[in-house]
Amino acid sequence: MDNLLIDPLIRAQTVDGHGVVLSLPGVLAGLMNDTLVSFPALQPHQRHAWHAFLTQLAAIALHRAKIDQPPLDEPSWQRLLRTLTSQMPGDEPWRLVVEDLAQPAFMQPAVPENSLDGFKRITSPDGLDVLITAKNHDIKMARIGHPQPDHWIMALITLQTMEGFLGAGNYGIARMNGGFASRPAIGACPGPFPGPHFRRDLDLLRLNRETLMHEYSRLYQPEQGLALLWLTPWDGQTELSLEKLDPYFIEVCRRIRLSVGMAGPYAYAAPSKTTRIHAKELKGLLGDPWTPIRLGPESVSLTITGNGFGYALITELLLGSDGYRRAPAQETHFGIPSDHSEFLARALARGQGKTEGYHERRIPLPAVVRATLGKSASRTSLAAVARERVKQAGEVAGKVLKPAILTMIQQAPDKLDFKDKRADVWRHRFDQHVDAVFFPDLWETLKQEPSQAASDWIDRLDGFGRDLLKAAEESLINGGVRHHKIAVTAERVYRGALRKQFPDHFAREIKNANKETA
Repeated sequence: MDNLLIDPLIRAQTVDGHGVVLSLPGVLAGLMNDTLVSFPALQPHQRHAWHAFLTQLAAIALHRAKIDQPPLDEPSWQRLLRTLTSQMPGDEPWRLVVEDLAQPAFMQPAVPENSLDGFKRITSPDGLDVLITAKNHDIKMARIGHPQPDHWIMALITLQTMEGFLGAGNYGIARMNGGFASRPAIGACPGPFPGPHFRRDLDLLRLNRETLMHEYSRLYQPEQGLALLWLTPWDGQTELSLEKLDPYFIEVCRRIRLSVGMAGPYAYAAPSKTTRIHAKELKGLLGDPWTPIRLGPESVSLTITGNGFGYALITELLLGSDGYRRAPAQETHFGIPSDHSEFLARALARGQGKTEGYHERRIPLPAVVRATLGKSASRTSLAAVARERVKQAGEVAGKVLKPAILTMIQQAPDKLDFKDKRADVWRHRFDQHVDAVFFPDLWETLKQEPSQAASDWIDRLDGFGRDLLKAAEESLINGGVRHHKIAVTAERVYRGALRKQFPDHFAREIKNANKETA
């Protein structure tokens, strides 16, 4: 029982709370019928790999069959997927284990040398994973004690479609800007459940195919290009040209073969002499539907750092800027009729020989916000407000709060040492406060008078700053005769810097106060 087309291998939770085990066509049917809510074997950092795999696979199958309406039943999906591999009637490309190395297996290209000499044995699916947990801290290694088939399925898909460079012979995927980059998932999403998200992005990929082919006409085959790259044998020494591929190709970046023993499946992995796809010079600019482009003298696909998706970056990605070109999946007006829509951003940040955290952020998009984002002029106006707020938050953090905190740390010196890094933790805490309210507050401006909204935001930032200043006084200033002097000096520094940075705000406050007392 290892054939994804016919065997129940993938565990899922249904909307009525029942657990079921499905074939791959059964999963696609369940997503189309909106009967599935989760997959127990799926780990958070694997979510986009699974979503992108299912969506690309369905889009490829429907395009090849020239079917306009995706089917709702399992047998129809089974026929569509089997058609993609009709040259292999034994369903080898859909089996987890195929002992004949001359044949492919699921996400595992054939081994032309017909030998696993030089392959390394891996006994657990998390040994295949993209996470690098050498210190065994955040997520334990070999933590899946009794792996199920779907653990191997998720691990294979994540490795082959999301992995980066991990030393000589271990190359990463083509759809990112270099081996230490990331393949992000940025887009609009109709809520937290997988069915609506799958259907929405499937429609988007199908409608976007012609545009993609027009923009990347020199890269891909419009019809009958290589789509499931594990069908093509790989000796680890040859590269595939993009000109031979379907625009929604599902890649494999590593030489992997599964086998089975008394204790169940295990994997063999071997290094390669080169990447699977010749695309390094393109720096990830392959038309991935979920990847924005960072514009500049040399444009590249977006890479997420260990800082994740802070409000400043989300502002640029969601509202638009001269620095980024939005991903096709970000179209908020497409395929999201409900009020449960979100802006979804997720990525695994990767460093040299390490991972720097899995980052996921969901920002609710009320109807009034979607309407604003759907109009170029109103989106541009909202983006200008957001950028100004980002700038003001940075000014309060760096030019108001920081000198006040340094005054406490350095005990009110005649001249502050601004290179002192000890204030950074307080700036970070300020940023966290801003991050928690930035977008809800920004959406409220759509209902407010602009000058009042601007004034309220400065008051909000001031409130965060004063709260942190009070907390810093309690933890940074030692007791003794100088405590009061240092606290008063820090307060004076804070207040003076705030008035210097935002003179118009305080001029309005004084004017309004005078009106009230007149």
